[in-house]
Amino acid sequence: MRLLADKLREIWATPVVLDNRPGANTVIATQAVLNAPHNGHTLLVTTSVTFQLPYLIQGLKIDPSKDLTPVCPITMEQLVVLTQATSPIRSLEDAVSAARTDPQRFAFGSLGNRSTSNLAQAEISRQLGAHLIHVPYRGSAPVVQAMLGGEIGLTLVNYGTAKPHIASGKLRPIAVTGARRSPFMPDVPTLGESGVTGFESSAWIGIFAPAGVAPPVIQQVSEDVRAALRSQDIVQRYADFGQIAPQMTPEEFRTLVASDMEKSAKMIRAAGIKLDS
Repeated sequence: MRLLADKLREIWATPVVLDNRPGANTVIATQAVLNAPHNGHTLLVTTSVTFQLPYLIQGLKIDPSKDLTPVCPITMEQLVVLTQATSPIRSLEDAVSAARTDPQRFAFGSLGNRSTSNLAQAEISRQLGAHLIHVPYRGSAPVVQAMLGGEIGLTLVNYGTAKPHIASGKLRPIAVTGARRSPFMPDVPTLGESGVTGFESSAWIGIFAPAGVAPPVIQQVSEDVRAALRSQDIVQRYADFGQIAPQMTPEEFRTLVASDMEKSAKMIRAAGIKLDS
């Protein structure tokens, strides 16, 4: 968002203030936006986690599908399933077979409880019939270090974090999320090709307005953000991180968010994952 904010300052000829509000699984930031005037001047930048909360927390005081209006995604990337390059594992099928034989050796490290990688671990176990032991870490950097140190046998992280270790030959990618193979790793099959459905969407970060903002304002903000995302320097910087700068209208983004919510709900219920309210 910092990259994008510089471009938007030029387009809007006005300051763009980034107000980081971490905590409570995005609830604090979301509530701050909902409490601000609904005039399009205060927007939420968040991930799909916000839209999983209704299925994770009982008595949640916000309803993202009703309280937030999708504007547009600002970045999209495919997540990658990794193992150590020294491992004999070369496919998800190999990993599942090994996990059936020696579950402890092929524990699956995630980015934390209730993360997308936690859902992937649960779905791989459920759909392919192998018990992958779940080991949560606090973010992508710690889980990658755990993989490099041999603490875990598998993980799912964003490509940008894993990229230098893949390039150095220390980590081996064996599957990616998304409907198609990654342009950065065209030889690596998707999870769908590997027998695991439900991860056809790429991971995204998006902009949302509070409900009630006038549709013309939503359209204008979306057009301006998409214009900024077409800047060659942003496109190149995103590519360096293994990400793309998407060009989705509010209507297209709304469809994507709704689809992701439906898939997440099914996986969360199947895995029995809950958060304390």
